[in-house]
Amino acid sequence: MSEASATTLRMAVESAKAAAAATAHTAAMIMIEAGGGQGSIHRAWRGEGPDALCLVTAPSFSGRIHAGSHGDRVQITLPSLTPAAYEQMRAWAQDRDDCHHDLDCDCLKDPWPTLATLSEDGEERDIDYRNDREYARGSARLAFGRVTVNLDDEAVSVADTLIRIARHHA
Repeated sequence: MSEASATTLRMAVESAKAAAAATAHTAAMIMIEAGGGQGSIHRAWRGEGPDALCLVTAPSFSGRIHAGSHGDRVQITLPSLTPAAYEQMRAWAQDRDDCHHDLDCDCLKDPWPTLATLSEDGEERDIDYRNDREYARGSARLAFGRVTVNLDDEAVSVADTLIRIARHHA
């Protein structure tokens, strides 16, 4: 490889990293805005869990912008949700992700556990679209009358809507 090609490649890689970091920061700001404007963005350090471009903390949620994304995918925890907020999130998410496959597909009709299912034994339940741990998108748990939702890899636009639903029911 010529020196000019190597330099151009190195510059392109650095530009892509800078673009992903800028997108992650914008995504974090969008989530903070959805939560009411209170929150902070932190630099992620190795060893703090899955690699992240940045961490977001707010009174009503916490999130990690995935390092492997373009800055547009997030791992999010929504703690202490009211049952009404959870039910609205569940309805919205299931309607949004309604199966459009043929009759023989493996998609579950109710990927998000119902409140009744969550109250059965207090165990954490998968949010599972295919009844296969490989396709699980997260989990939900009911404790002390409040629901905690953890989603592993969602678009920031999905996180934005879920945070707004939680805020509406706070």
